Amino acid sequence: MGNSTKKSAKFSENYFASNIFTYKSWSCVSQVERTFTEPGADAVETLKLYADKSTPITFAFESKVGLVRLNDDGSVAESNVLGKLLAIKNDKLSNYFDFFRRNGFLLPISFDSFDTVGEMELLATINRLHATLQLISTITDMSRTSFEKIIRMIMYLLFAPIVEIDTRDGKSTYTTTSHRYTIFLERARELTKDPRLDDTFNNSEFTFNDSIAKGTVLSADFISAALEGYSTDTKYNNDLFRKIFTVYCAPRENISKNILFINDFLFHYFYEVGIIQNVDLENTCYLNNEVCKDKFSDTLKQAALRVAKILIKEELDFNLKRIRTVYDIEKMAPAWQIDSLLSALYFGLFYMRPTMEIYRRCANPKCGEYFLVSVTSQKKKYCCRACMNRDIQARHRAKERMLESKKQ
Repeated sequence: MGNSTKKSAKFSENYFASNIFTYKSWSCVSQVERTFTEPGADAVETLKLYADKSTPITFAFESKVGLVRLNDDGSVAESNVLGKLLAIKNDKLSNYFDFFRRNGFLLPISFDSFDTVGEMELLATINRLHATLQLISTITDMSRTSFEKIIRMIMYLLFAPIVEIDTRDGKSTYTTTSHRYTIFLERARELTKDPRLDDTFNNSEFTFNDSIAKGTVLSADFISAALEGYSTDTKYNNDLFRKIFTVYCAPRENISKNILFINDFLFHYFYEVGIIQNVDLENTCYLNNEVCKDKFSDTLKQAALRVAKILIKEELDFNLKRIRTVYDIEKMAPAWQIDSLLSALYFGLFYMRPTMEIYRRCANPKCGEYFLVSVTSQKKKYCCRACMNRDIQARHRAKERMLESKKQ
């Protein structure tokens, strides 16, 4: 992983002058507590942590640099804080200890007593930040755009579990984003069917004109079977597909345009390409392994980009709602009051200029750090020269070992 760089730089909170903000926090002391809840069960790991009042920390954000941690004199002590967090392997909670010691915890925590954070809650919070970054970077770096990744991140942000983290004896509560579409979809079974679909005596099929495609023809038998969950093609009895299809068949007048657009996109993708059973940040699993990638049309790809933008906006809006504008009477200038490191990291994404700069993952597999790079820079694959040299040397040694094994 690339080393932190130091440079003499002073940062201003004057948003209008420089688009820069600062944030103050404290170092974090962390330990893992393992609890056995019942005989024979695996131990449950929780993170126990408190803020070290003796070690204050200051962060600053600058365009083209990202969020950095500062020394007392204003020089950079650690660059690319976001990239370093997302590069941490999440197989053990203890992997995060050093990051929290240097940069503090993601959320406000107590000084005088331990706060407890569950493993699932912590990783779900970090993964959602990770998915948002990937989605922003993937849809704007068109030379490297992977629509498979875009679909995966859309599904992750929409349907990953919502978690809640309570700290400071319940005085501070953070909940991950609940998207408007996901909330609406949970009420799908309460919706009524479009009355025209009841006239099966005069119609053996019906035509749908939605926000994605005009003239989608579905048979009356398919509509009835899919809504009731007894389709002869059992994949359409999938619970998520039934909810999506229920919304698709409902009257559209009182449903918001964004919710309709997301639902229309998901219906066409599930119906034409494949039904996604589950996803994580790296993998997409289709029901029965059935997927027709050649049916992922240009129209659907453009729709996916629009859905991605809707979700990015909702993620950023939700995670920035605790940030307030304040007026600094000493500097006679506007500034931002930021409540947590997590808010500061999302604020950094908010300040990104995705038509000019994106986060790209270091090509060194032993690093994995995301780093800011110009959109027009196609050659920069490594976060630093050291990572590039290590990867080149590793590949060279691997090639030599392969040649030696062939000789034997």
